[in-house]
Parts: sequence; C-alpha cells; structure tokens
Amino acid sequence: MKTCLQRRLATALLVVGLMAGCEPGPDTVEELPAVSVTVFETERIERDAVVKVAGIIQPDQRAGLGTRQAGTVEDVFVEAGDRVEAEQPILQVDARDLEAARSAARLQVQAARTAWEQAEQNRRRFERLYEQELVARIRKEEAEIEADSARGLLAQAEAELAAIEVNLDYATLRAPFDGIVSEVIAETGTFVAPGPPLVVFEDRGRLNVEAGIDQTSAGQLRPGLELPMSISGIDATLTGRVQAVLPGLEDSGVGLRMRLVIDDPPETLEPGMVAELDVPSGLPAHTLTAIPESALLRRGQLEGVFVVETDDQGELRARLRWVRLGDADPATGRLAVLRGLSGGERVVFGDAVTALSDNQRVRVVSGAPD
Repeated sequence: MKTCLQRRLATALLVVGLMAGCEPGPDTVEELPAVSVTVFETERIERDAVVKVAGIIQPDQRAGLGTRQAGTVEDVFVEAGDRVEAEQPILQVDARDLEAARSAARLQVQAARTAWEQAEQNRRRFERLYEQELVARIRKEEAEIEADSARGLLAQAEAELAAIEVNLDYATLRAPFDGIVSEVIAETGTFVAPGPPLVVFEDRGRLNVEAGIDQTSAGQLRPGLELPMSISGIDATLTGRVQAVLPGLEDSGVGLRMRLVIDDPPETLEPGMVAELDVPSGLPAHTLTAIPESALLRRGQLEGVFVVETDDQGELRARLRWVRLGDADPATGRLAVLRGLSGGERVVFGDAVTALSDNQRVRVVSGAPD
C-alpha cells in the first residue's frame, strides 16, 4: 500500500515538472537606447561658515502724531496705506474754543500795545520837561516805570497769543516727513485728549533689520559690512549694511542684537516681514560641491542628479544619485551640494535630465550650462 502511494506521488511530481518545462519563459527586457547628453564637471567652492539668523524688517523712521488739546475730530483726510508728503494735512480737531481764545488774545494785545504807546509818549514828554527843568526828577522816573510796565504787559499778551496760535496749529495734524500712513487710530466724531497718538507714519524709503545674535558672531561684525538675506515671497537676494551691534535689553534683559540698514528696498518689502540672514560664525571656511540648477532632478521632496560613470563593459551610463542641497552661491548662481556628490564628477544638465532613466546608456556631447 505504501509503495503504491509513493509511486503515484512520484508520477505526479514528474508531470508537474514536465508541464513547467513546457511553459514559455519571461520576455527579455529590452535596454533603452543611448541618449546624447551634455555634462558639467562639478566644481569645488569655498564658503565662509555662517549661521542663519531671523530678523524683523522695520521702518527707518516711525512717528505717532497726537494733539496738544482736547477736542472732537472734525475730519480725517487719509487712510492707512496712503502715501503722504511732509506737511500734508492729515487730521483736523475742532478748534472753535481756541479760535475764540485767539480773538480775545488779539484784542488784549491791541489794548496792551495802545497802553504801551501812550506810556512811551508820556515818558518822552516828561524827559523833555525834565531837561527844561519844568518837572521834578521823580515825575520823569514814574513815567519811565509806567512805560516799562506797559511794555511788559504787551510782551505778556503777545506771548499768550503766540501760545494759543501754536496750540491752534496743532489742531491740524500734518505729516512729519514723506512716507506712508501705517495706522489711523482716531475717527471722525471721536473725542481726543492731548498725548496719545492719533495717526502713525512710517518712512519706508530706507528699512532696518534687527535680529538677536550670539557673542561669537557679534565679534565678526563691523559697521558697513554687507550681509546677504533671503525673504519669503521676494525672489531677489537682498543685502543689508551693518549699522551697529546693540545690547538686547528690551525683552530678556541679556544678549545682543544687530541692526542692519537696507538703503534701497524694493516696494514689495514691507515692515513686519521676516528676513533670514547669513551671519559669519567665526568658524573656518568649508568646501562645497557646486552644480548648475539645470542639472537638478526633483521628484516630490527628493532632489537628485544623473552622474555619468563608466560600467564594467566600458560604456557610459547615467546613474541617478540623490543629493542634499544648500543655498545657491551668490557669486556664480550654482547650487551648493552638501551631501551625495564630490568635486570633479560629471553630471548631466539641460533638457535631457527629465528624460533619462537610471542606469541608461549615454553619449557625451559638448555643451556648457547657462
């Protein structure tokens, strides 16, 4: 019984083996044809060691204007975001009380001037009479005292009128400089008091950047040094000029902060934006590998290049290699490779990058990256 079962099992295995031998094998994968490519020999670039520091864009000048008198806002002539010129009217406060006081002060000045002129005439008359020995010396002196007193009263009345006119001038707020209205706090009909700002102005013709830095980096800075910066949403690479390194005592009470000046900012750069600054770290410079941007292949969040290498049969092949990138070199525009590539290797650049497959055969032709 056992022998019969073993024979049947052997027969079945033999049939299965024969059937498997009769099935056709998988098709051979046809290799892609060779592609003509242009290559770039990677460069080695020296880069100073820097630290990334975040700074806040601020206006070079910022002023809040208030009034010197209590009153109701009659009119507001601007809105937030408006460009204004120096001395342009901005806001009008009700000044009827001051206008009435000015009218009364003018009458007092006129009366004081009339009294002083009369006292001056008396003084001159008594001086002539005294010279003719027609009046006593004391009468001449009394006339002089009266004239001096009248002159003092006139000066006091004129000072009071000038003070009223100054306050009246502050009833109309004017732009202190050419700039932009940053904020309008008061509205028409609002009662305002002296002191608090009613309108805030900014001069954006020149901007500042302030950022906290460590002591080591602060030692590498000097006034006038240009530092590159990048700002999200602005394609151009900007530079800021170091103005000063200051103690950062406002918030934590310790540390340092640096102030940079952007002399000619683009119109799209506004206060409140965040700038990423490259600040010298004081460490030795390091060497990076540089490639043209057209050599880069992006697949999702991965970034790679095709490196041309020779296989065991002596044929040139494009090997896909994933890399880690740094910032572009501002001098050449080349991309800096932090990891995955060495200097002197040949990478494919141009339109062929997106058409290549890993390990595909290539033919190298002449060419130079843009």
